[in-house]
Amino acid sequence: MGISLKQAFIFVPQDKNWLPKILIGGLVLFFPVFAFVFPGIYRILFNPLNYYWVTLFALLTLTCVLAVSGYFFKVVHNRIVHEKGRLPSWKFFTYFIHIGLKSFIGGFLFSIPFIAIFSLLAFVAPLSLSDESVPYIAAAIVLHIIYTALYIMLALNFSLDFKIHSFLNIRKAYALIKHNIVNYIILVCYCILVSLCMLILMVLLVNGQILALLLPFVSFYICLVFADLFAQFGVNTGKEIYKEANCYS
Repeated sequence: MGISLKQAFIFVPQDKNWLPKILIGGLVLFFPVFAFVFPGIYRILFNPLNYYWVTLFALLTLTCVLAVSGYFFKVVHNRIVHEKGRLPSWKFFTYFIHIGLKSFIGGFLFSIPFIAIFSLLAFVAPLSLSDESVPYIAAAIVLHIIYTALYIMLALNFSLDFKIHSFLNIRKAYALIKHNIVNYIILVCYCILVSLCMLILMVLLVNGQILALLLPFVSFYICLVFADLFAQFGVNTGKEIYKEANCYS
């Protein structure tokens, strides 16, 4: 069974309470996305620079991002473990923050080698665009594709049990995809394609004046599109049964 991009976009409305869940998710993202749009908030933070309010703003932003990240992984988990289960309720907000924090720590630990290589490339690359910078740009693009392919594999592994070390267990993560490489390549390509489309859409919304207010809600919807793409692949990875209790341990 293949991966359907169309299904990833239409699965959200199949949940009978999808609209309130999308609205809440968009509102969670609304604060970190548009805080700088409101002059009053900007003046409180930076005119003059107020370290107390900046710290508070950073903590609130981090909380919102972690909650959405946790919700994303819980959606993937539900769709795999419960055979395309419904979107989770936002009443478990603190639990989503907990999952999001785990995913952030695991993802960061996995990313350290790539951050080091990217930093090295940035340090040795020419400061201006020229023929000499082309090999460095090409190397950065290839490295980013490798990073994306590995991250998706490990994120799938994490979504099954919500354990930090699942982001570092490459052997177990590879076992999820080794018998389904073609579909995995399709998954990675779809994720890159959706990311590019999202980038274009973001530019259009930002330049659309009042339409820019839709940005956090559209972003959250696209987040769920990614979740279903992950889940469509995960459902077909094998016969192993993942119990719901695993995600609470």
